Amino acid sequence: MPLGSDATDLMPVAAALAELNDGELCALVDATNNAPQIVPGLLAWIGHACDWELNRRAYVDFPLQSPDAAIPPEEDAARIVAMMTLRARFDQDASGSAGAVVALFDAMIRALIGGERGH
Repeated sequence: MPLGSDATDLMPVAAALAELNDGELCALVDATNNAPQIVPGLLAWIGHACDWELNRRAYVDFPLQSPDAAIPPEEDAARIVAMMTLRARFDQDASGSAGAVVALFDAMIRALIGGERGH
């Protein structure tokens, strides 16, 4: 499982991605491609992470990049707020079927906060 340079921060993200089924991963990729591009770097990183997991399952290896690889510094202030907003929306799913996606977003929030130490 090749990870990018911030492997410690990305290990929980990789583990959370492994818990999603292919349909959930594809739905997230589709959502990031069709969402309003208010924080485009964050959406690109979420899409990249989902693509990475789908490719990993198909035995295509490339590194999972850190959020800093996709999110420019000018999005720093908005990226965590946007990620927490996405998490809250999925957490409102009354059926509980979004639990794995919420867990992924929790791991991504931790990676975003961990990445801020370098700024």
